[in-house]
Amino acid sequence: MNGIDYLISDLSKKRLIGDSHADNFISRVIEQHQLDNLNMFFKNFVYNNQLNSASVPTEFSNYIHENSKLPDWADLSKIVLAQQAFTAIGPAFILSYFCKSLPECYACGNGAEILFKTGRLTKHTRRRVAQTAQFVLDVMSPGGLEPGGRGLATALKVRLMHASVRFYFLREVKSGNIEYDVVTTGYPINQEDLLGTMLAFSSVVIEGIEKLGLRVSKAEKEAILHLWKCIGFLIGIEDVECISDYTDAVRLWTAITDNQFKNTVEGSSLNNLLVDFLDEILIGKMLDDIVPIMMHWLMGKKITAILDVRTPKFYNPIAVISFFLGILLLKIESVGFFSRVFSHYVNMKLMIGLEKYIAEGEDTGIYIPPSLKRDWYMDSMRKSLFHIMKKRNG
Repeated sequence: MNGIDYLISDLSKKRLIGDSHADNFISRVIEQHQLDNLNMFFKNFVYNNQLNSASVPTEFSNYIHENSKLPDWADLSKIVLAQQAFTAIGPAFILSYFCKSLPECYACGNGAEILFKTGRLTKHTRRRVAQTAQFVLDVMSPGGLEPGGRGLATALKVRLMHASVRFYFLREVKSGNIEYDVVTTGYPINQEDLLGTMLAFSSVVIEGIEKLGLRVSKAEKEAILHLWKCIGFLIGIEDVECISDYTDAVRLWTAITDNQFKNTVEGSSLNNLLVDFLDEILIGKMLDDIVPIMMHWLMGKKITAILDVRTPKFYNPIAVISFFLGILLLKIESVGFFSRVFSHYVNMKLMIGLEKYIAEGEDTGIYIPPSLKRDWYMDSMRKSLFHIMKKRNG
């Protein structure tokens, strides 16, 4: 049995495993009554401040420094290629993530139940979604995984955040405050869910990018997967090196979703919150239906039905135009140009909105490196649209 076959056969066991290394660290911190330090750490790292900041507890800085080394099998040339590809297609990557990958994670019913019951997304939707976009930007921006890079610190922060969620969630379950069955639903933020999330950031996103009419070469697909395998290692995913190539990734995602896709109140609720947030970012009644249109386009009938994604309102003129040009006519190669230009317009509106967004009394706008803003022509929608016309034809 090769590596991927072993991993697929072992998925049921993976649902009962967390991340003992990070979990033990968080347990020690909490047992030593360092809750203020824990809260201070996460508050100061909302925007990924420097690790040597005086406000960051030394114990946390030491933990991150000790655990921020890329795996021995990391290929720096592939990481660079993945980040170069992101520079070229980054806005489409973000759009595919929000309108395909993240919703498909919510369609995994058991994982959605955990997310919903922890309240991390339901109580602070705007901030959590903005932080997720920041995670992508930090690890995929050029230099993000070099020593001292933002991506390394972000990955380790995510790992500790997962561990803290597991600790408090299980404590509430034990106290009877949350009804949850670990045996039937799985350990919170377990190894299978982590593997699925890693694939959502890589192979699933790529599938959506290609459906948006952009070309991703085989080498770029393998490079993006490799980068996210390295991130998976950093956030505590076991056996991630068993995924040898892009074909393996597609097989593993299919195996996970075959078992986990199901309609749940929690999954639908999480996705509705996401749609509301993205609608708010895009702003304007003419764009109200763009998000569900994109979800229908990128995910198809089966998954949008699982998530109860609303059907676009056809009295909205732009919804009618978008539907016929973007969905029905996408199958005709000659109009691929229109789908690329239209989707890129939405991409840029979303990126600009995320950068500037402020909500819940806190600045939740994301940090986009100046080099990426320049390459994406974020200061001029006209230049940006002209740029996409010339590149990455599908």
